[in-house]
Amino acid sequence: MIDPKDVFSLYRESSLITKAYLRIKLNICPLVHLETLFPKEGRIIDLGCGNGLFPNILGIGSYRRRIIGADLDGKKIATAEKTKERLANISYNAGNIVTMAYPPADVFSLIDVLYLIPYDKQEAILKKCSDALSPQGHLIIKEMDTRPRWKYVWNYWQETLAVKVLGFTLGERFYFRSRNNFQNLLSSLGFRVQVVRLDKGYWYPHIAYICTRGGVSNPVM
Repeated sequence: MIDPKDVFSLYRESSLITKAYLRIKLNICPLVHLETLFPKEGRIIDLGCGNGLFPNILGIGSYRRRIIGADLDGKKIATAEKTKERLANISYNAGNIVTMAYPPADVFSLIDVLYLIPYDKQEAILKKCSDALSPQGHLIIKEMDTRPRWKYVWNYWQETLAVKVLGFTLGERFYFRSRNNFQNLLSSLGFRVQVVRLDKGYWYPHIAYICTRGGVSNPVM
């Protein structure tokens, strides 16, 4: 299991606000557990990587992974770049994930990103991921479910504070999807979908979609 202290140590030169944000994020989001759902090797492209928190978790989790992080926010990419000193298996690119070209990859990941992107552009992103994946590749999405309702409402209030008041993340409004909506969309793109609930012990409706090509979608785990 990854020790959060190893992750925090990469941000020793970051601002106090960034450090506080990282600690909160790791306390309220099961990112360390999410890492265990990823292959231990291969080329992983993390779309909407922010300040590099999840790419760093992936990089610490296995040095056989080759990780590329991409994000629209140039300031966050600059923060992420400063953390690469001890992780030679990670690189970063500043760019708009809606319009940029995607290189081939074994895994594409979208970790709490799509809810800030309009629905039609979400579909375009997922289609580009599908087109650029290797034949045995995976698309792994981490989002917030709309159930249970009280967790969704709590998360919506928190996101409103973080995005619209404090400005931690770029965005103007939210575009959450229900579990069934996500499964139907991903299945329509030719993916077999395994749904993994990650909300046990959290006040937030964390959920992951592990997508592979073809076959029948699996039930919720």
